[in-house]
Amino acid sequence: MPTQAREIFEAQSKSLRELLSDNGLGLYLPPYQRPYGWGKDKVEKLLDDTLHGLKNLGEAPDSFTFLGTVITIHDVNHVTVQPIVKPEVPSKVLTVIDGQQRLSSLLLLLVSLHNLTRQHSWKVFKGKTPDSTDTARASLYSETVGILQTLSTAFYERKNFGDAPIYPRLIRAFVDQWSKDAKLKQYESPIANLIYTYSVEADAEPPTVKPTDFRPLARPGAGEGEGDLIRRFGEIRAALTKLAQRTTIEELEDLPPLSTLANQIEFQRALFNHELDPKLCRWLRELEDEPEAVLMRLVMFAAYVLNRIALTVVQGKDEDYAFTIFESLNTTGEPLTAFETFLPRVVMAEKVQDYRGSDAHERMKAVQSYLDRFGVGEKLQNATRELLVTFALAETAKKLSKRLSDQRVYMKDTFDNHKDSVDARAAYLRHLSDTATFVGTTWEPAKEAPRQLVGLPASAMTDTVKLCLAFLNDLNHTIAIAPLLRFYSEAVHAEEGEERDKRIAEFEKAIKATTAFTVFWRATRSGTGNIDSQYRSVMAGDSLTGMGPLARAVSNSEQPKPTVDAEALKEELAARLSNTDKKYGGIPNLASFLAAAKSLPLYKNSRPLTRFLLLAAYHDTIEDPDNPGLIKQGKAGVAPCFTSDGWSDETHFTIEHIAPQQATGGWDQDFYSEKGIADKIVHKIGNLVLAPGAANTSLSSRPWTEKKVLYAALGATTTEEAKTILNDSGLAFAQSTEELAQMSRYLPHLRALGQRDAEWDPAFMDRRAEVLLRLAYARLKGWLGIAWSESTTDPVAHHVDDEVEPDEDDESAENLV
Repeated sequence: MPTQAREIFEAQSKSLRELLSDNGLGLYLPPYQRPYGWGKDKVEKLLDDTLHGLKNLGEAPDSFTFLGTVITIHDVNHVTVQPIVKPEVPSKVLTVIDGQQRLSSLLLLLVSLHNLTRQHSWKVFKGKTPDSTDTARASLYSETVGILQTLSTAFYERKNFGDAPIYPRLIRAFVDQWSKDAKLKQYESPIANLIYTYSVEADAEPPTVKPTDFRPLARPGAGEGEGDLIRRFGEIRAALTKLAQRTTIEELEDLPPLSTLANQIEFQRALFNHELDPKLCRWLRELEDEPEAVLMRLVMFAAYVLNRIALTVVQGKDEDYAFTIFESLNTTGEPLTAFETFLPRVVMAEKVQDYRGSDAHERMKAVQSYLDRFGVGEKLQNATRELLVTFALAETAKKLSKRLSDQRVYMKDTFDNHKDSVDARAAYLRHLSDTATFVGTTWEPAKEAPRQLVGLPASAMTDTVKLCLAFLNDLNHTIAIAPLLRFYSEAVHAEEGEERDKRIAEFEKAIKATTAFTVFWRATRSGTGNIDSQYRSVMAGDSLTGMGPLARAVSNSEQPKPTVDAEALKEELAARLSNTDKKYGGIPNLASFLAAAKSLPLYKNSRPLTRFLLLAAYHDTIEDPDNPGLIKQGKAGVAPCFTSDGWSDETHFTIEHIAPQQATGGWDQDFYSEKGIADKIVHKIGNLVLAPGAANTSLSSRPWTEKKVLYAALGATTTEEAKTILNDSGLAFAQSTEELAQMSRYLPHLRALGQRDAEWDPAFMDRRAEVLLRLAYARLKGWLGIAWSESTTDPVAHHVDDEVEPDEDDESAENLV
């Protein structure tokens, strides 16, 4: 007989009293639940929703305040409870899969109501039972005592024996433990400690003694979330005090007047399940600000909270079904991220009782630590989406959408493929952890934190690696994370020694190849040129060179095993760049690269790309005396700028236009003559220069004859030389000579511009563009292992195995210019 839905789960709507005052009930928070984190706004909304429902009850006796669904497992065998004193566990344990934030907040509300009601009851009755002949006061006393008893049973249960008979209704795994033995009981979580501390205090004080006012403080070194919990408790207390005293709170509705309660029998029945004594009702109509009125308002509000706040409690048959329901519902107003719905699956696979302290727990803590940076809301959602898109590409070469439902299904299905194998499951979770670590500390570290390669020696973060990471990140080239992650992960988990060193070197080769490929590809296209599809093909093993898939777990028996090899990656990327098929790069030789790159408005297409090309071109160059205005390759160290410091030094290296963006006097009008074309001409690389940004007000739109003087001064070898150049020019600038001279630094590319006496025109701009692009090519070609032919008829881009870096002994770069 097929399984019926009612056998899988049951759902019942219950009032707060029905749910929490059930004899033998214990609510249990499993270890994957987040700490308490409700903000003041959420508590205010909870109170306002409750007040709104109470107000509506005066008009409609069937009014309830419905607070959504709580998803639980009825843990009959107590498999989720850890630690445990088995004989002393409550008879009915509900493990809370979803809804702990609301339940915790409601328990804070109940404790606060109990505390305030006790305080105000003392003000009215001084611990003495009223004379039975005073019917109104006796009735108020009776209602107060009844509500206090019902409130207390909602947040704790008192056992009949033992030296620790108080059981908080809600506790948390690992840090709390129910027991009637004082030596074994343990209530260290913020919520369990608050409930237990107050319950013991309230339970021990006889009604004839003035009750202690409960004002909890956060404990030093207490668990995460205690500060928020204590603050919310204080805010609830303050709000209830004002409401009971009829003080208006701008964010909240007011309590109904006591006359409404006194005049409407249906209202009384809905709140208390009985009618109030008529004499009490007559008295209530007369009360305004007396202590009795304050007390009755608290009693009225408490009765509504207990009897008219409703929750739908879903009890799953077991963890699998409960988690399925959990994944399909959004009960908090904020969608659960795909990681939040995935985490319980990991706990299930590891077994709840074994999860804490396991390798899986440590892996998931690493992921959670990264995501915690984003708090809650849309930032967290976006960060999770991006993380899982990267993980899916690195794990299975999947182009995962950012749709929440798709991401949930992907994480469920791919994890389930491994859940029966301890080793396969561990490898999957390790890769997910590596993804979060790489994204959060290497790709985009937290604010003010330096980039680092966690798990590798500091020496692995070479200056070139830092430069490439900074560039790719500024380019927002997130597609590159997945291939880089594969090399990083291999290095982190390699055995220390030669194998680790080899893998670290492989990582650097891979990031250089990736960077060079990206630069050459993007520099020859108006947009991205569908570069993402190239990387996805590499990850999937759709190869031009026979390279295996780069993704960790591509499920295709016909493909070779995953290949994490930097030389293979270089060959594959070089082949894609050089292949003339329309779906590939179409750059088979140097001439095609130069022709495409110098004709594009690179400044408009991508400023990070433009800046990277210029820095690569400028590095260790000198002025070309045979070609004033141009530069050529110099000796190593003569003018270093293609470094991580150079990339971050926007003080000296800000992109400026030589011929201004808008037509002005003193410039060749061919830059602006053709309508619609000028906008492209001035943005070409030949018309761009890296110069101190602070000098822009002086450079501005000056004519070429004046601008070149400034270039010469800004690129001078010394401050004194800069002053001489400026003073001898006889020109006045927006900034003082002293200010401009202080900006100077030996920058051959600026000094060279100052040496050009002839006009600045589009023809010379194109000539300069070719020089710059050849220098950049010479700098980057070894990173990708290519040696392009000069010939436009030669379709072959030769692959070179050894990287060639131009230096003082390498004439190839100088010969190119």
